[in-house]
Amino acid sequence: MDILGWFWWAITSVLAFVWSIAWFLLGGWVSALAQIIVIVGIIFFMKYGWQRAPMELWTRLNSAGRFVWAWISAREPGSASPVVKTQIREVVRTVRVKEPGDINISTLLSLITLAGLCVLWTAG
Repeated sequence: MDILGWFWWAITSVLAFVWSIAWFLLGGWVSALAQIIVIVGIIFFMKYGWQRAPMELWTRLNSAGRFVWAWISAREPGSASPVVKTQIREVVRTVRVKEPGDINISTLLSLITLAGLCVLWTAG
């Protein structure tokens, strides 16, 4: 009979230790989420009043839940098996060629620097 008591003590001690570690790790997240929920609830009750706030909160949570579900259940674009073989064509667009007189900012700054150095050289 003593061996059964010892086994019971060992099993309950191990389970209590595992439960305390799990509660320690999850307790912070649970309390943080509970605080966030309370703060959001207070904001909704202050903004919409006590009669309209629960419905507004429900509709927002419902739309957020649908968004999260759609995000989780989304598939990669290339993961579906192609049923119809399609041909991909690249479209090449012609970019306007620089005309004489076109100047970019880098060239303009280089010319201003050279002009400034010429002015300093002739003045000195």
